[in-house]
Amino acid sequence: MNGFEHELKEKVLGFTSHVTAFKSQDNSSNSLEEFENLKLKKHILGYSPYIEKEILLSSESGTANAFFRAVNPMLEKDVGMIHKNMIFGSYTQLNDDKNNILIGSGIASKLAVNVGDVIEVYAYFKSNNSTKLFPFKENYFVVGVFDAGIYEYNNAYTFINLNSFLNNLKNNNKNHITFDSIRIRLQNPLNAFSFATIFNKNQDKYYAQDWSYTHQALFTAISNEKRVMFIILMLIVAIAAFNIISSLLMLVMSKEKEISILLVLGAKQRDIILIFLYQGLILGMIGIVFGVVFGILLSSNIDAVILFIESLFNINLMPVEIYHLSKIPSIIDYNNILFIIIYTFILTLISAIYPALKASGINPATIFRGNN
Repeated sequence: MNGFEHELKEKVLGFTSHVTAFKSQDNSSNSLEEFENLKLKKHILGYSPYIEKEILLSSESGTANAFFRAVNPMLEKDVGMIHKNMIFGSYTQLNDDKNNILIGSGIASKLAVNVGDVIEVYAYFKSNNSTKLFPFKENYFVVGVFDAGIYEYNNAYTFINLNSFLNNLKNNNKNHITFDSIRIRLQNPLNAFSFATIFNKNQDKYYAQDWSYTHQALFTAISNEKRVMFIILMLIVAIAAFNIISSLLMLVMSKEKEISILLVLGAKQRDIILIFLYQGLILGMIGIVFGVVFGILLSSNIDAVILFIESLFNINLMPVEIYHLSKIPSIIDYNNILFIIIYTFILTLISAIYPALKASGINPATIFRGNN
């Protein structure tokens, strides 16, 4: 769950940005001076203007609905993760002032295209000074295929050069369109809300929205699921602790005569209690040691284990369209492990108390009379 939450957050924020600044309706300026000043003052790590639009892609083998982002490739590297997730082709070719496009691996599969192939892009745009829609149709060369690690993004997003796209619009339709949004990356994503609040107070040309606004429900659901799963696992450990109670009680019943002999020879009730407490703790510590060792080994190799089980039984345990990840991540939090060890140790100690008291309460006279 730690790995899933961290990986999903990293990949989602790599696409949606920590903060997104939207232009106001009366702002038609292309100036980025405000954001450059924020970067120079180290209030932000980077910014990237973009245009996002729903489009239709067509190749010789098929069609697919998608979104494209027209970006400045150099600025996009400061806020996004696409340049780190290329599996074919090169991200740098997006810098060329040509009709080049990067597509997700899912789109490449749907269209049956690869690097070097040509695809057609269809879209409709509204001019800044009119409500009329005008069509956009261009051929683009596939110069790269990326795998963002999230099924949804691999099957829905493409990237093109912003300057080249704006030139195509201007030449073909004689309409003046500029970028309408700016992605902002912060040092700490958790400061996004406070940054957006301060930004909106000092700006009237832009309206900022932090990532928690658009993805709050998703990450709240993940956090709640993690808490519930942790409670369930703790209950499982508690149920497992009953095995110690039952095994010690059976041991007490089978060793009643030996316990009686110890009591007759002078052993105190405290000594009997300590014997069974120690035995219960030893059983618990053996379980803790093996559990922690095998748990860490399993967590470190969980992706390989899942792939082996899937290939062995020909099933899909983690559908990418549901869990959004193409591989299963894992993060080992030693604070969680320490908590589990302490919790399990306390449960083990509590579980051993009743059988120990039961053993210390044995009456030797009754046991020996019964044996006679």
